[in-house]
Amino acid sequence: MQRAWWSGYGTKESSGRLQWRNIVFRPDFFPVQRSVEYKTSAEEDAAAMACALYVTVDCSRTQRIKRRATFPEKKSKVSKIKGRSKKVKICQISLPQLETSTSDSIVSLTVGSKRHRDEFYNVSCEQLANKLLGEVLVRRLEDGTVLRGRIVETECYLGGEDRASHSYRGKVTERNKPMYMKPGTAYVYFTYGMYHCFNISSMEPGGCVLLRAVEPLQGTEYMLSEREKRKKAPKDIVLDLTMSSCSALSNQKKNKSLKIHELCNGPSKLCISFNISKQSSNTRDLCSWEGMWIEPDQNDRVGPHNVVSCPRIGIDSAGFEWASKPLRFYIIGNPSVSRRDKVKEKQISKLASILAGK
Repeated sequence: MQRAWWSGYGTKESSGRLQWRNIVFRPDFFPVQRSVEYKTSAEEDAAAMACALYVTVDCSRTQRIKRRATFPEKKSKVSKIKGRSKKVKICQISLPQLETSTSDSIVSLTVGSKRHRDEFYNVSCEQLANKLLGEVLVRRLEDGTVLRGRIVETECYLGGEDRASHSYRGKVTERNKPMYMKPGTAYVYFTYGMYHCFNISSMEPGGCVLLRAVEPLQGTEYMLSEREKRKKAPKDIVLDLTMSSCSALSNQKKNKSLKIHELCNGPSKLCISFNISKQSSNTRDLCSWEGMWIEPDQNDRVGPHNVVSCPRIGIDSAGFEWASKPLRFYIIGNPSVSRRDKVKEKQISKLASILAGK
């Protein structure tokens, strides 16, 4: 975890939140070795607001810990703000890793500043499923751990007439109510009595997009540890195996570690690796929640010629018509995809070669 040390003056508001002013940053935290200056008061207020997102402290108890931030009290000081004198605390703060950017002598601090806003999600279910491909899913845990992964596979569930959707024929239950909430709401449900699946609501009432697979980018050690905890025992164990063969099989299983592309190559594997559960993430607004959001990947944009559209997985009970509709989308050639449709891939490759020949 990267530590950022700050010092500044704080004033207690009626809500109990500590409002920071005159923030000074240690120069060794930033790549620019000079003190930070604010050219406008708006920039100073923006930095103060960024602190307030992470820091909530009762001034009467400076040792109280919130979000693993520490507040060693130094001394009291009287500061004049808008003509009024207030007794404030001078504290030194240790925070989890923050997103920072430098431009000349100005430093801006934001939490999920690159995240997609309401307009990104306010589209049809099928459009959203395609737009999400190549975007980055970001998960910030309570201890400050940050996980990132590129979305490489999605499925859309249209609601209404879609027999495979939880909201078929406009059905509304306590379980599926996030599907009817504002676009960009997380819908996490429990399935098979042991797994979670993570969806995002779209513009249509009852429409949502299931995230099926993610390519890990950051926090792979944490993801691996979470997956190792939930590893299933081999199904082909015979009860009358000798002790020696059991031991050999156990050692073989322990030595076989998951590969990076296997960490999130399925909807439940994704939820395990990113610590997404119904209790922690359901009904959350991805446009504002600090615990998870989606942001663009500026380095790798996905074009329509790189996307395979094919039938969804595991919905045969919905009938042939809806089970065969091409409502699953994935990035061709990405190893983190849960299941490839080789027939569709050959068709795309053949079409690409024809277009290239012209």
